[in-house]
Amino acid sequence: MQRNAAPSARHRGNKILSAISGSTTFWAIVLAIVGLFTGYLGLSSFMPRGRDGQAGKPRSKLRMPQQWPLVPRPLANSRERLVWHWLRKVFPGHHIMVKLPVTRFTMPRQPGEASEWFELLSRAYCSFTLCDSKGHVIGCVDVLGPHGLSRSNRQLKQTLLAQCGIAYWVISPDALPEPSALRADFLGVNPADLEAMPASSFAELEAARHHLHQTLDRNRSQRAPGPAPDPTPAHEGDAPSGWAQADSFLGSLDSRRTPLDRH
Repeated sequence: MQRNAAPSARHRGNKILSAISGSTTFWAIVLAIVGLFTGYLGLSSFMPRGRDGQAGKPRSKLRMPQQWPLVPRPLANSRERLVWHWLRKVFPGHHIMVKLPVTRFTMPRQPGEASEWFELLSRAYCSFTLCDSKGHVIGCVDVLGPHGLSRSNRQLKQTLLAQCGIAYWVISPDALPEPSALRADFLGVNPADLEAMPASSFAELEAARHHLHQTLDRNRSQRAPGPAPDPTPAHEGDAPSGWAQADSFLGSLDSRRTPLDRH
């Protein structure tokens, strides 16, 4: 009887150990699952959330706030203001526009390519753009900042504006150029002739430049016939409704068929 009791006791012990081992494995699995779930919750709390509250997804369209998180700031910094006031003295009879995008005074030759070129050029602007009383641009100026101007930025505007017949200068407020040289380049005359020109001749010069622009506009319209495209950029459809403005780069915004100067 004692011989049989010993194996029986060992058998019961093995069952108990198996039960304990199985229970330990089960709880280990449970604890591992709980640990993974807790880690996921901790990680998700640091992930960016969209407006719909789902983690990891980009933000959806911004809604119009009742209180805008914006504050006013000057159009130009201190270095740019020095050049701004200097240009006003050099060109007293012209208008000086501040940080105007090049897409505001250029347009594509082929209307069907407007959206593509707009995407490329919509962020390109010059520090100052000079135009006459007719609204025709005669030249653009970029002001060198503390870090200079990137080579690609300068080359883009040099090439683009030169092919459009618009002068382009990069000016440092620490070394301003001769006013006569800048006027000669922007107005299209020699410096010596410009110095000898009476004040009354400037009006004739502007009239000649305006006539040249009209001729170029007519030739451009003949090269690219067809209806004007939809002036609303494709990406503006993502903006909140009611504020998006059409850009004249994508289509003329002037409803008049006759030039404004004829009225």
